Amino acid sequence: MKTLCTFLAAAALLSAPAGAVADGSYSPAPGELAGRQAVQFSIEGFLTLSEFQGQMFSYQKFLTDSRAIRVAAGLSLDLTESDLDIEYYSGEQTGSAELSSWRHSGTLKVQMLFYQGDGPLRFFWGGGPKVTYSDRHTENVHYSPYGDELHFVCNTSDIDTWRFGLQGLAGVEWFINRMFSIHAEYAVSGMYGFEDRAEQRIYSYDPDADRRIDTTTRSPEFTSDGVRFGLSARF
Repeated sequence: MKTLCTFLAAAALLSAPAGAVADGSYSPAPGELAGRQAVQFSIEGFLTLSEFQGQMFSYQKFLTDSRAIRVAAGLSLDLTESDLDIEYYSGEQTGSAELSSWRHSGTLKVQMLFYQGDGPLRFFWGGGPKVTYSDRHTENVHYSPYGDELHFVCNTSDIDTWRFGLQGLAGVEWFINRMFSIHAEYAVSGMYGFEDRAEQRIYSYDPDADRRIDTTTRSPEFTSDGVRFGLSARF
């Protein structure tokens, strides 16, 4: 992915008309942007690009020269498993532990953007709904010998989180040529979060000591993505 993004960044600069990078001489003609589509990447360093909007996919389509719609979506899945051997302080007994966790999450943003100006550098602003979801499970089991028996303690945690809200943004976009443009934007989000958490501990040697704690949290959240720099490749 980074190799492809680096190629696109270089192509954006090399394909600009002579002198355009220096004086910004290129400007989209009236009606040229309407109907054009683009995939977007985030510029994180010199010619180092990644997913724009922090998602796996960011797509934009100009409905008119001054109005565009953007959709950003992403999914992720993480899985971790490990086994540990534990030596107790007495040095005479050893125990073991099994640790496992998984997490999957998703994000969806739909934004309407409004452009102002008719030169190579144009101001834009807009916003739209934003939804995020994550589900995380962790489990660790500790085994330890006790006489002729093997005891264990099992701890599990499940966290289910949804966030709904709106995101607003404002920025500027420099149209390098017909195919590429570079943009910078600042975004803020107002979200309302729903989190359900369940924690459980099971003792093999003392069932009466087992416990489970369920917690539900509802809270408003206000966050900022800071300033993002991006590259649009239009087609």
